[in-house]
Amino acid sequence: MGSLDGKVAIVTGASRGIGTAIAEAFAQEGAQVAIGYNTNEERANALANSLDTASLVLSMDVSQRESVERAFAQVAEAWGHIDIIVNNAGFLKQTPFANIDDDEWSKTIDTNLKGVFLCSQIGESYFRNQAAVGRPGGAIINITSVGGQMGGTKAPHYAAAKSGVISLTKSGAKLVADIGVRVNAIAPGFIKTDMYDHIVANNDVDEILASIPLGRVGLPEDVAEAAVFLASDKSSYITGHVLNVNGGLYLGSGS
Repeated sequence: MGSLDGKVAIVTGASRGIGTAIAEAFAQEGAQVAIGYNTNEERANALANSLDTASLVLSMDVSQRESVERAFAQVAEAWGHIDIIVNNAGFLKQTPFANIDDDEWSKTIDTNLKGVFLCSQIGESYFRNQAAVGRPGGAIINITSVGGQMGGTKAPHYAAAKSGVISLTKSGAKLVADIGVRVNAIAPGFIKTDMYDHIVANNDVDEILASIPLGRVGLPEDVAEAAVFLASDKSSYITGHVLNVNGGLYLGSGS
């Protein structure tokens, strides 16, 4: 018996990195997993074929309401309900502050913050409808970033969006508590993904490692295990929380 047996989960940005690891971990715990992707259909299909549980591949642009509505409707039609939403889809480009143009600002905010808003708002309607027919509860997990906690000079637009995700998490936790839905966030530090490769290309690796008390860069699986915990009944009295998965890079205000 897995900790997520019988649960239906939507994971956005699941075709790579942290999203893939979360989808795999959820499937191992018995969840049916809807794999959201925007551009990489081939990798999304490959992931779906590799899972030892029921899966569904969703083409979705989280920054567009109609796309999110269509994807969620596919899941509800296929499996009858939605229990877990992981808002993982993200976009990061390190750009000097003076060189960030309007298009890059909009893409960063729309993907990283508006996408969380849309998936959460549309997801809430499903959770409320389910509660009305005797199926209360659910979990929303937002993937934010240590950049949203500390600020960042190399990607200030990304940091601003991720800070907004933290605020939206706390607001969301209060908005849906009445139907037993919990809303939490995970704030990863440096994790070995495509985004990390982009960061390494513009930063000194030794300097990065020196900033992490545990002395290593995290793995997507480190974040995935945290997501399983927050999605499961083992965290049934936790909501509005930001769980740091960063090796000690950031220890909270004043650290």
